[in-house]
Amino acid sequence: MSFERARLSMRNRRNGTLDSTHTLYSSVSRSTEVSYSESDLVNFIQAHFKKRECIFFTKDSKATENVCKCGYAQSQHIEGAQTNQNEKWNYKKHTKEFPTDAFGDIQFETLGKKGKYIRLSCDTDAEILYELLTQHWHLRTPNLVISVTGGAKNFALKPRMRKIFSRLIYIAQSKGAWILTGGTHYGLMKYIGEVVRDNTISRNSEENIVAIGIAAWGMVSNRDSLIRNCDAEGCFSAQYIMDDFTRDPLYVLDNNHTHLLLVDNGCHGHPTVEAKLRNQLEKYISERTIQDSNYGGKIPIVCFAQGGGKETLKAINTSIKSKIPCVVVEGSGQIADVIASLVEVEDALTSSAIKEKLVRFLPRTVSRLPEEETESWIKCLKEILENSHLLTVIKMEEAGDEIVSNAISYALYKAFSTNEQDKDNWNGQLKLLLEWNQLDLANDEIFTNDRRWESADLQEVMFTALIKDRPKFVRLFLENGLNLRKFLTHDVLTELFSNHFSTLVYRNLQIAKNSYNDALLTFVWKLVANFRRGFRKEDRNSRDEMDVEFHDVSPITRHPLQALFIWAILQNKKELSKVIWEQTKGCTLAALGASKLLKTLAKVKNDINAAGESEELANEYETRAVELFTECYSNDEDLAEQLLVYSCEAWGGSNCLELAVEATDQHFIAQPGVQNFLSKQWYGEISRDTKNWKIILCLFVIPLVGCGFVSFRKKPIDKHKKLLWYYVAFFTSPFVVFSWNVVFYIAFLLLFAYVLLMDFHSVPHPPELVLYALVFVLFCDEVRQWYINGVNYFTDLWNVMDTLGLFYFIAGIVFRLHSSNKSSLYSGRVIFCLDYIIFTLRLIHIFTVSRNLGPKIIMLQRMLIDVFFFLFLFAVWMVAFGVARQGILRQNEQRWRWIFRSVIYEPYLAMFGQVPSDVDGTTYDFAHCTFTGNESKPLCVELDEHNLPRFPEWITIPLVCIYMLSTNILLVNLLVAMFGYTVGTVQENNDQVWKFQRYFLVQEYCSRLNIPFPFVVFAYFYMVVKKCFKCCCKEKNMESSVCCFKNEDNETLAWEGVMKENYLVKINTKANDTSEEMRHRFRQLDTKLNDLKGLLKEIANKIK
Repeated sequence: MSFERARLSMRNRRNGTLDSTHTLYSSVSRSTEVSYSESDLVNFIQAHFKKRECIFFTKDSKATENVCKCGYAQSQHIEGAQTNQNEKWNYKKHTKEFPTDAFGDIQFETLGKKGKYIRLSCDTDAEILYELLTQHWHLRTPNLVISVTGGAKNFALKPRMRKIFSRLIYIAQSKGAWILTGGTHYGLMKYIGEVVRDNTISRNSEENIVAIGIAAWGMVSNRDSLIRNCDAEGCFSAQYIMDDFTRDPLYVLDNNHTHLLLVDNGCHGHPTVEAKLRNQLEKYISERTIQDSNYGGKIPIVCFAQGGGKETLKAINTSIKSKIPCVVVEGSGQIADVIASLVEVEDALTSSAIKEKLVRFLPRTVSRLPEEETESWIKCLKEILENSHLLTVIKMEEAGDEIVSNAISYALYKAFSTNEQDKDNWNGQLKLLLEWNQLDLANDEIFTNDRRWESADLQEVMFTALIKDRPKFVRLFLENGLNLRKFLTHDVLTELFSNHFSTLVYRNLQIAKNSYNDALLTFVWKLVANFRRGFRKEDRNSRDEMDVEFHDVSPITRHPLQALFIWAILQNKKELSKVIWEQTKGCTLAALGASKLLKTLAKVKNDINAAGESEELANEYETRAVELFTECYSNDEDLAEQLLVYSCEAWGGSNCLELAVEATDQHFIAQPGVQNFLSKQWYGEISRDTKNWKIILCLFVIPLVGCGFVSFRKKPIDKHKKLLWYYVAFFTSPFVVFSWNVVFYIAFLLLFAYVLLMDFHSVPHPPELVLYALVFVLFCDEVRQWYINGVNYFTDLWNVMDTLGLFYFIAGIVFRLHSSNKSSLYSGRVIFCLDYIIFTLRLIHIFTVSRNLGPKIIMLQRMLIDVFFFLFLFAVWMVAFGVARQGILRQNEQRWRWIFRSVIYEPYLAMFGQVPSDVDGTTYDFAHCTFTGNESKPLCVELDEHNLPRFPEWITIPLVCIYMLSTNILLVNLLVAMFGYTVGTVQENNDQVWKFQRYFLVQEYCSRLNIPFPFVVFAYFYMVVKKCFKCCCKEKNMESSVCCFKNEDNETLAWEGVMKENYLVKINTKANDTSEEMRHRFRQLDTKLNDLKGLLKEIANKIK
């Protein structure tokens, strides 16, 4: 019979058992190279992977049954197997390779989860095996391999050890690592599998953990269920049953491993046959060179050992010989504690000292070992300790989240830095420490005085630090010679904004730009869009995007630091953005710009948590701007004021004041330095020490200006024109312009009232014509403001009121000029009266100049919003009561006017205490109603057969009582409570609110023409004529505010840089003082705690 037929007949005679708990398999596997079909996979496996079967029967003299030394019974051998006597069994001589017949998907019954498995020969080439894993099973190339060993027998896992394993799995998941274990549902491997399951469920990661189990085929229970059927083609799914209660010495496979490699050497019941292939695979992976590696071009591998015995010792020794670092958990017991204790010994290790440690930690095991075996263990330990630099010990009781991560990174670094090939590869070592975020190691081991770093040497790792959000490393590189301006080339910025910029952030930025039509948002969006379009040409979809021509990338080439800062800010990289902010010029402007961007983006984010983070970071930058400006202002007031009006094209041409106002940074605007600057602009050349009543008196007694009644900040240069200079300086002051406008506006309202009450005729009289002329001047002023502000003009409530007032006035004139029709004349007068209300309410705006009345206006505005929402609640009660009342009292009222009065008007009056009189039959008066519905009276209530009101009083009267109770007490008090909250909110920041509103008033009058009303109309005519003459000129004239001059003085920025350094030193000093104070408090608490412990012991002794 052929070997093929013999194998098929033998397969049905081999038995085993299996069991499972829970599993979490998924397609962890995404190919990084080529994808293959199922038929390609089957062909590849059958061509390259073999199994081994014993072809000689050599009876085992120690066995009671007819069993071969390979572990199988004679009936389980292939037919035609030869018989040998007393010959030492060797798998190479007594077994033969055949194409493997066990591979595919393994599915654990009752769980429904699948993983990959394969039966393979122990002589399989590691390169072929790696190809199977990466190219055919589509696993990503690992960034790290963690080989876990120790504790193969069942034991109770300590909570501390479970925490260590949990952290180990988290590291594997976050780093894209493979975990290699024994793969069985027994001992350490079982607990590793459970932690893999728990972490995968809790983190709900798209990229599940890769846990590869490497076990001996001959030790797998119920393995016949893994063998493919004879007629199986393509992918085979094996149904595997786990049975934890079996007493079979074989092991069941663990259901929480994602891939299972079952190593076959042709024997049954022989453990550890997989160790050789596992070591070869680990060595192959560790020596494999890959591109774009953060570990010097190689895949790092680390051995993680806990507990264990002989096989663990061999595994550690093999790893050390292969230059693979090992992390040993002290406190986990057995061989791990032996190695940990010997590593700490500083003296030369002797055999007796090692044996003493073995006896101490493995008393039972060592007592059963023959002397030769003990010497073998000692020799193995000496070989391990000869390379102690590859050993890293962590204590189980102290192992926290960071300890495990630090231990692995330190072990990898020691192995890398002591390797003959890589010990001078500083760039590779730095990449490794950067990947694991080990700043202290980098600072102590790499950035030493022995080596000088060039800026070009750090550019690659700097880019990695930026995209991995490693702010401390960014700071370290800057401190060690990296020139950030040279590093930030256009290509680097393009790479950051195109490949490392969130698409969601880009969409939110576009939404914010379209929603708020803001200059800074538009500029930033164009900046980002330009970089992304530079990388993806297909992004040109809209006309708006195509109009964004950034061929002149001068704003970015001149300000690359600001571009990098914007990149970090938009993605909420909190600490990284702070490091970059410290390197920028114009830090105050940058902080306010960041606050503006973050607050605007927070408004359009759907994620509440993300929006809250943006708001929090925006407030931090506002605080930084406030503290830095305070530092500057305390040093030099004049230079600090120049910073307020400094503008930068990298921030859309805005200055500090404009950005602070757009971001609603009230705290910044309320700063004394900012308010002093605004006061200077408000008073112009007039000294701030001058009393306001003196300035107002000079408006009516003009000669007092030249008599020294008003003091000025400086004296005129030309003494011959001293008087003229005084008058010009006085009347061009924004405060004087404001005062004159107030006087004019009051006179205008008085004239308006006079015309309406005393001089309104069919033919306009001179006072009315003067009124028309004054309104025309107001109209010209509003047109000018609309021309300057554009669409932002209507964002101001007062401008809306001005527009509405002018519209009503024009409508009134239209009706009024139809004097032939008395009704039209009357309609025009009514419209003028309504318009007078609007113009009079507009007078409230002047109160914003008052520190006491200004916040009250804000309260009124916000309370109006409260009333608006309150009316929705009230309308529900009002309509419900009104309709029910009308339906109960009257039938078929057809007049809409009276329906409105009964359903809406009268219930509304009831809220103010006017009780309806028609709900009580005893007081109902039929003289005030009509039965026909033709008179100007309400419809009478429905009568019964006795001509008495039909409505039941026991319904109508309680209905009115409930309604009035609900509206007069509940709803009205709710409104009062809303008002109280609104007033309280404004009152808490009373001073800030007023100072913030004051800015707008100052800006408004700084931007006005310095000509008193109504004579400013001549200036308007002059401007129109001048504009007409220049209509053919294509020059773009930038109109700047009197208050905000554009200034990019490098000396001012250099001075601000010095102040920024002082500010940062103060912050760090304060933080250090706080830390020292906390440590002092902890020491005091520790002393008190020790005293209390001593007192408790004394009390306990006395009780005994």
